[in-house]
Amino acid sequence: MESKGRIMSEHNEKWKAEEAIGGNRAAVEALRELITFPLLYSSQAQKLGLKWPRGLLLYGPPGTGKTSLVRAVVRECGAHLTVIRVDAIDPALRRSGRFDAEVEVTVPTAEERFEILKLYTKKVPLDANVDLEAIATSCNGYVGADLEALCREATMSAVKRSSDANECAGVLSVTMEDWRHARSVVGPSITRGVTVEIPKVTWEDIGGLRDLKKKLQQAVEWPIKHSTAFSRLGISPVRGALLHGPPGCSKTTLAKAAAHAAEASFFSLSGAELYSMYVGESEALLRNTFQRARLAAPSIIFFDEADVVGAKRGGSSSTSITVGERLLSTLLTEMDGLEQAKGILVLAATNRPHAIDAALMRPGRFDLVLYVPPPDLEARHEILRVHTRNMKVRDDVDLRSIAEETELFTGAELEGLCREAGIVALREDISATMVCNRHFQTVKDSLKPALTKEEIDSYSSFMKSQSPKSSGRLESSTSSGSKNKKKKLVPVFSVTSCVVSIAILAAAKYFSTRANRTPNELVVT
Repeated sequence: MESKGRIMSEHNEKWKAEEAIGGNRAAVEALRELITFPLLYSSQAQKLGLKWPRGLLLYGPPGTGKTSLVRAVVRECGAHLTVIRVDAIDPALRRSGRFDAEVEVTVPTAEERFEILKLYTKKVPLDANVDLEAIATSCNGYVGADLEALCREATMSAVKRSSDANECAGVLSVTMEDWRHARSVVGPSITRGVTVEIPKVTWEDIGGLRDLKKKLQQAVEWPIKHSTAFSRLGISPVRGALLHGPPGCSKTTLAKAAAHAAEASFFSLSGAELYSMYVGESEALLRNTFQRARLAAPSIIFFDEADVVGAKRGGSSSTSITVGERLLSTLLTEMDGLEQAKGILVLAATNRPHAIDAALMRPGRFDLVLYVPPPDLEARHEILRVHTRNMKVRDDVDLRSIAEETELFTGAELEGLCREAGIVALREDISATMVCNRHFQTVKDSLKPALTKEEIDSYSSFMKSQSPKSSGRLESSTSSGSKNKKKKLVPVFSVTSCVVSIAILAAAKYFSTRANRTPNELVVT
């Protein structure tokens, strides 16, 4: 009874675990029940013959606060804590009667990250412009330990700035600039090893492709930023999108711009990174990437050179093909598992869509297949403006005229043209302050487009060869549906009548043969 009274007083009047732990409310409640219920309701349990769980296993990614959670709840309940550190838990410990209950400590959500940041910044002097809620939203994939390190780095940045400016310690405050610096230093530990730093690429940095960018915004940004609208209407978001087209047409840049706009974790994998000489290592890396993406959701998994990862099966029995088939099977399984996961999108880019296995191209995997064409005249003009906006260009440079003279040039080639024009100006005069029209003309005359008209036609032919289900999955064709129905009624009726007539004649011949009668006699009868 003494222990019961102590726990009740601690639980109701004194310190609470929420003062030291942000988020993970389900795990906190589970621990409270495990520790307090056997003492608070022991008599009721004896009457009912109830046996309390003898153990609880907390599991989750590193840094999510498992140890801190146990210490906080034990302190709240006034119980004694004994810590035994083991390197690994034998599976036998997880059977019934030992660790009866298991509670997962998950990666914190945006709301939980906000609570954790408020906890760690209680004593930190924050500038009036600091928006902790916006910081929490932008820290996708950060666990509690990462957020603690983030607060520490932001505070250190403020202290260093204050000392450099000889400011008084009494007016020290952590500004948004300090938080931005901390974000550049401290990243989410859960995504280390496979995540690349997303360049600050925006939609405005990509010239042209307006319709394509709009479709990507709908497929990538909308499910993340307007998830409640999708849930309200019962709409399932796109799970996969394939970008295909000639080299140098901004497929990879489009994927990175989409990830940056959606503020999602970005995982980038190429075929060269996935293939390994050790059996099973490639599949393990792929599974690990999807697992990390689930923990860091919302996230985007980007496959560059998707034709290597999703190559068609069959045709050879060599070791490399066997590895490719195993990798493809793993990819298909993981993409099917995205139906239960939320906030994960697979983006892929390829120059050879014909080489991708048909199983990947069906709806439910790559729901959206988009062709990224070479830029037209307007797009070339816009690309040239994008890549010359930070250059000192003389007034005699006519970007419109250059765009007209660079037909068949890709975006990468136009970017190279602008860069080389600046280098030519420096070669002419190392102290040059402006890039002139003659510099652009010199570079343009020395360049030839890498693609021919025939090659571009071959790239665009893939969409024409696809059925309407796979090539235009987000493009509505209902406008012509009602007209086509009326046109198709006549041929369908004609075919049906023909089949019925053939069946009647066959039956007549069969019965007439058995009755030793001719077909003409049977018809007369």
